[in-house]
Amino acid sequence: MSKLGNSVTLVTGSGRGIGRAIALRYAQEGASVAVADLDRDNAVLVAGEIQSAGGTAEAFQADLSDPDQSTALVKRVVGHFGRLDVMVNNAGVVRVRPLLELTPQDWDFVNDVNARGLFFALQAGARQMVTQAPFAGGLRGKIINIASIAGRGGRPMFAAYAASKAAAISITQSAAQGLAPDVTVNAICPGVVDTEMWRTIDREWTQSDRRPLGAAWKERVSGIPMRRPQVPEDLTGMAVFLASADSNYITGQSYHVDGGVVMN
Repeated sequence: MSKLGNSVTLVTGSGRGIGRAIALRYAQEGASVAVADLDRDNAVLVAGEIQSAGGTAEAFQADLSDPDQSTALVKRVVGHFGRLDVMVNNAGVVRVRPLLELTPQDWDFVNDVNARGLFFALQAGARQMVTQAPFAGGLRGKIINIASIAGRGGRPMFAAYAASKAAAISITQSAAQGLAPDVTVNAICPGVVDTEMWRTIDREWTQSDRRPLGAAWKERVSGIPMRRPQVPEDLTGMAVFLASADSNYITGQSYHVDGGVVMN
């Protein structure tokens, strides 16, 4: 039996990586999926994958560093599907710089999407959810933010990113309190995931400290207790759980899904 049948879901940054994996899994669990990405071509490809497998999906383009585009995105999704049950705020960017070389432009590039953009996307989704009729369990919606274990401690080579993910965790808690009991808000904190973002981190990091390409990735992977790199699909089980009725009494939590890198 599908866990998300009849649910309308929106996954931002789902043209590739973690967002793509979540979008595909949601479709497998019976959800209708709004695939949103800055790169419209990638969004169309992922929506096409879902449709080819017999699922329901539509592609949407949006730059979530602009709050007006977040508002417009939610309106377009609701105009197409009729409502919005689950929103996954996954869109994110990174910039790797030594602490003393980080510029205001670097800071704004990261935080305009990962913190400011996430907040106003969440706000746009929540504004829709609180106006719609409740579904199973009496909830009006569920919001899932993709944070990071980087938000749990200092990261001097990508301080802006770590700060933005700490903000995502804090926003999750504030929104959970502010939107209860109608909307649950939780977060997932990935670890070292084999995606294009980590390839960017490795490239910029190794260029900065003049190591061979791949050295930063190998160093981080070597410390994972599960003895293998994380892949996007490792996150989809938690994403389904938080979107399903199984988690209806859970809100304000940020779950590490990282192979044991951070334990508490």
